[in-house]
Amino acid sequence: MKKSVSYSNSFPPQNWVQETIPKLILMDDAFMRVVLKDMKCTEYILQVVLNKPDLRVKSQNLQMDLKNLQGRSLILDCYCTDKTGTVYNIEIQNGAQGASPLRARYHSGMIDMNILHSGQNFEHLPESYVIFICGKDALKRNKQIYHISRVIEETGEPFQDKTHIVYLNTNIRDNTELGKLIEDFYITDPKKMHSKVLARRVFELKENNAVEKGEEGIMTSYFERLKQQWKKEAVLEGRAEGRAESETKMAKLMGLLVKDGRIDDIAKASESESFRKSLLEEYQLS
Repeated sequence: MKKSVSYSNSFPPQNWVQETIPKLILMDDAFMRVVLKDMKCTEYILQVVLNKPDLRVKSQNLQMDLKNLQGRSLILDCYCTDKTGTVYNIEIQNGAQGASPLRARYHSGMIDMNILHSGQNFEHLPESYVIFICGKDALKRNKQIYHISRVIEETGEPFQDKTHIVYLNTNIRDNTELGKLIEDFYITDPKKMHSKVLARRVFELKENNAVEKGEEGIMTSYFERLKQQWKKEAVLEGRAEGRAESETKMAKLMGLLVKDGRIDDIAKASESESFRKSLLEEYQLS
């Protein structure tokens, strides 16, 4: 039985920003995107994950929209290039289902499709990395990191297509530089983080309240999307009182999720009706 907690029926819940921001961690994908607006943070993560201390990021694009006119398009969490022309796609995935090998294959293919222009020779394709930072061991081999590249089966030699897929399993932490980075992904207090680069950025956003204009909107958009979706569902169900009732439930559920530090579940609830229903049942609000 959940403890009884008093909430305002206003939506979004009163003071939700002040309550939510201190609890955010880098594994909350919305917060990670805000942190990565500082390109030095992206650069540091790539340096450690790929063990390339000399890697220098030249440009990046967050929430990059890759269009596919004949099929499914993609929005990439973080797409960047280094000074050698190598391209990187970093994805934060807390669920194993969102980091399947077939998704990694599609990401890699879509990146290639959007790089090569009409008439260009295939030799212009750069080296590319698709990197999944996972909250679970997506490949279930109990390894901290997995490096996937094509090989020629008969010889065991690398197949030189310049594509790489990397899975980082954040369930395994140790005293290595990579293990300390993983630990930083789950620390709420920037003063306790190992990386000075990440700590400085997180401190700016949390302690100094230096949230740039529009950055709070990343989280606010989840609330607004939920609000509109639940209103629509109430109408479809033919409930005249549906709008007021759904907003009351909304405020209570959001308050509980914030209180429990379940920030990623707010994002998931904004996209999945079945997940919203399971949360309502879990918190006895249905």
